[in-house]
Amino acid sequence: MTKTQQKEISGGIIPDLSKCECTCAGVVTGPIYCAKFISCPQYYWCDDTPTM
Repeated sequence: MTKTQQKEISGGIIPDLSKCECTCAGVVTGPIYCAKFISCPQYYWCDDTPTM
């Protein structure tokens, strides 16, 4: 999907979600808008070790 098509669906400018990440504890990091667009699992795998 192109950026133009995405803008037509959402009706506005699409934030850069590539700046959004999850920590090993499952916390959303990045710009403040990230929490509105992504969610992280309650636990996240880092270095092949489950973290809860």
